[in-house]
Amino acid sequence: MPPTALLRYTDEAGEHTLPLDRDEITLGRADGQDIVVREQCVSRRHAAVVREGEAHFAVDHQSTLGTFVNGVRIERKRLRPGDVLQLGSPEATRIVFEPAPGAPASNPSSSVSSRGTVIFQALTSVKDFERLNWLLDAVRQLNMGGPIDEILAGFLQLTLQLTGLARGFVFLAEEGKQPMRLAAGRAATGEALAEDATLSQRAMQQAATTSKKFFVTDTLAEANVAGWQSVVINNIRSIYCLPLRRRNTQASPQPGHPDLLGVLYLDSHLGIDRMTNVDHELLDTIATEAAGLVENAVLAQAEEASREARRELTIAANIHSGLMANELPTVPYARIQAVSRPCLEIGGDFYDAIALPDCLCVTLADVSGKGVSAAIVAATLQGILYAQVTAGQPLAQIAAHLNRFLCARRIGKYATLVMLKIFPDGSMEYMNCGHIPPIVAGHGHARALDQGNLIVGLIPTATYESTRIQLAPGERVILVTDGVTEAENEAGDPFGDGHLTHAACGCTLHEILAEVSKFSAGAPASDDCTLLEISYTGNA
Repeated sequence: MPPTALLRYTDEAGEHTLPLDRDEITLGRADGQDIVVREQCVSRRHAAVVREGEAHFAVDHQSTLGTFVNGVRIERKRLRPGDVLQLGSPEATRIVFEPAPGAPASNPSSSVSSRGTVIFQALTSVKDFERLNWLLDAVRQLNMGGPIDEILAGFLQLTLQLTGLARGFVFLAEEGKQPMRLAAGRAATGEALAEDATLSQRAMQQAATTSKKFFVTDTLAEANVAGWQSVVINNIRSIYCLPLRRRNTQASPQPGHPDLLGVLYLDSHLGIDRMTNVDHELLDTIATEAAGLVENAVLAQAEEASREARRELTIAANIHSGLMANELPTVPYARIQAVSRPCLEIGGDFYDAIALPDCLCVTLADVSGKGVSAAIVAATLQGILYAQVTAGQPLAQIAAHLNRFLCARRIGKYATLVMLKIFPDGSMEYMNCGHIPPIVAGHGHARALDQGNLIVGLIPTATYESTRIQLAPGERVILVTDGVTEAENEAGDPFGDGHLTHAACGCTLHEILAEVSKFSAGAPASDDCTLLEISYTGNA
């Protein structure tokens, strides 16, 4: 019985064809295999193609790196005309399964989808029936699932295999962004491609704006395309552009094109045979199937991202509330109170107050960034601060220690902070590291304390120093985070240090916060607003 199929491949010795004239053809790296592939990714006895009746199957022989058919790893798979078999990697030598010359075509399946019914009615030749088999197998491959990247890679490989074009790209629409984003690129050889300037942007634009496919099998014969600059300069002979449509048009990011999910772009430097109606129907079917899978994957990805964001927000909120929930100490010579208005995102603000035997030590800090990472760094710094303060370390030494800690970890975080110590006799030592200047208010006036140091966490060799002032009984020291001074009104103007100093003259913390809310016209805060007030009573 003559062979009904063959394997075709190319190696350093040239092109080879091997008729499948036995029940088993072996493939591997070892001598004695029917097809020897001397590549590092190939096992010695890697795989086989076995004949069962009129069908042929690719079978993996428990190889180390697997056997692939059309880029998908398999254990056992029936081979169809045009299938590409590769050993060890989707980038390995391509071994193509083809019908032998004069061999009869396999029987097509009689069950197809609604679009497949149209294709079936259009079948007029043995080659068309082979393509129907190809379609059924292609749909099965796409529906194996997986992340978006895998779906698109399989989609491109299938469409390049059908059309005979040299390279393909998928561009996806994103809300508020133009142009569309390159999601995947593939050459017919299987290698991944990045976007480049040789693509015909005009063809893609035409497909996207008209929502109709655009195809030219020979640009030299098409007068309306032959003059396109990108086609001429880059010697593009064949182009196929197909809009990918979404099922859920209400979620579309493309105004005016509610069903546009993206665009499939294929081209080649060589002209190709004119595609038949069956070819077009097959490509439309695969595109519809792939678009649906991508849309579902995008929605699932967005839902998972949303769930993850909510989980992170809950974690950050719990950490943040723990930082702010510490009980404020009481001392006979001073009173301390705090108010805070959180924003929509959890930040890295925290404050602490510790009564020491000889003074009251207060800290207000703000770690850069938002979310879980900022909250974790804030919690870590608060722990270090507590240990350093209770050990009686000087303020400058504490700041230097925090600075070295952040710089050594290289976590991309820094912090601004104000630390102060108020003593029973009214003397106050304070140190400002890049934070909003403290304000001293009382007796009808207010002033900002302008001594400053570098932010902690930026320069490993930075040095810090503190300053001393004297408070009078009845004076208040007010500390705030930048959520107060950077709150904006409708015109985009910030509340500012000057407005804060004026408000501090005769307002309580709650009244200052009300002034900030009034100034920003009730707009959601972009950062936490935290305020601390330490009133020196003089009752030592």
